[in-house]
Amino acid sequence: MKRHLIAMTLAAAFALTAPLSLSDTGLSTGYQQTVAAESSVDGMKRLNLIIKKLRDAMGSMKDFDELEKAGLNKKDVDRMRQAMESKIRQMMEDAIYAIRSL
Repeated sequence: MKRHLIAMTLAAAFALTAPLSLSDTGLSTGYQQTVAAESSVDGMKRLNLIIKKLRDAMGSMKDFDELEKAGLNKKDVDRMRQAMESKIRQMMEDAIYAIRSL
């Protein structure tokens, strides 16, 4: 899971440092530039939120070990762990989509 987080962080860093081209023809108006900039800001806010939620979810995986040590049934803990892993995969896909849309 940490490798995925590192890969996503590198992808986000690349996406943020890559030059942005608003118009190849040079005919874009101030309004179009403003809309594109606002869209980019909203996209970054969304990406930052997804990454924060992803970090939180990945950190919660440690809690399942603690629940098992505390005496919760292993089958129940495994079921919760699988559900969280599925949620993490979905958030990673969301993050990749958000990065691509920037």
